[in-house]
Amino acid sequence: MQTLKQRIREAEEIWLLPLLNHCNNLFSGVFLPSHDHLHHYRVWCNARELMLMMENAGCSVSPELPGKLILAAFFHDTGLINTRNEKHGMESRKLCQEFFRKANHPVPVGYHEILDAIEHHDDKSYHENSMTGEPGPQVLRLLSASDDLDAFGYTGIYRYAEIYLLRKVRPEDLPDRILENLNNRFQNLKNIFAPLNQFIDRQEIRYWITCEFYMGLSESFAAASERPDWKGELIRVFQDGLLRQDNLLRRERLLPDLEHEREIRQFFMLLDEENSINTHT
Repeated sequence: MQTLKQRIREAEEIWLLPLLNHCNNLFSGVFLPSHDHLHHYRVWCNARELMLMMENAGCSVSPELPGKLILAAFFHDTGLINTRNEKHGMESRKLCQEFFRKANHPVPVGYHEILDAIEHHDDKSYHENSMTGEPGPQVLRLLSASDDLDAFGYTGIYRYAEIYLLRKVRPEDLPDRILENLNNRFQNLKNIFAPLNQFIDRQEIRYWITCEFYMGLSESFAAASERPDWKGELIRVFQDGLLRQDNLLRRERLLPDLEHEREIRQFFMLLDEENSINTHT
C-alpha cells in the first residue's frame, strides 16, 4: 500500500507541471499578481502540508485525496481572469471543465467533487465541521483552508488590498470589508483544525499580522489630517503599482518617492522574506 507521501508525489508527477503551466497561461494576459499561478501553487503547497498534518494527527486521508486536491487547488481562482466578482468560483469550475474537455486527459476520480470544491471554496458556510467528514466535503474543507492560509501574513496584506481595489472598493472602506472576510477565514480554519493546537497558534500569528495592519489602517484614515501614517501611504503604493501594472510581490519592484520610506521598505523586506519561505515550502 502506498504511503500518503507517495500518493502526493504521484499526483505531482502526473499533474504539477501541466497544471502550473496551464494556470500560468491562463493568467498570462491578466494583471492579477495576488491570484496568479504562484498563488495557486502556494495553495497546493498548503494543501500538501495539511494532508500530512492530518495523517500525523491520526485522521483518515483517502487515497484519492491528493489527486483531487491538486486539481482543485490549481483551478479554484482561475475564474478571476473572467470576473473579479466574489462568486468567481462558478467561472473557475467552467475553466476546469474546459481543460478536461479540450486536453487529452482522462476525467479524474471524484471529478464532480473537485468541481464542487472549486465552485464553493469561498463559501465558509460549507465548512462548519472539524477534520473528519465525508470524502467530498473533505476536498472542499481542505481547499478552502489551504486558500485561507494564503490570506494571512504580509502576503495577505497585499493580496487583500489588490483584489478589493480592483473591485472598486474605496481605500477608506478597505478595513471594514477586509477585516470581516479575514475573521471569517481564521474562524473557518479554527473550526476545521481545532485539534491541531500548535498549527492554529502558528497561523494566529500570521492572522494578527494582517489584522493589526488593517485595524491600524482604519485608525490612520480616521486621524489622517492630524497624524499621517505609513499604512495609508502603503495603500497608495499598491494603487500606483496597479496603475503601472508593476507586480509588487516581486523583488524587482519599482517604488515611487516615499514619505514613510523606512516603514514601507521594511514592509516589503518582510514580504520578501515571507515569500522566500513560501517558495521553498
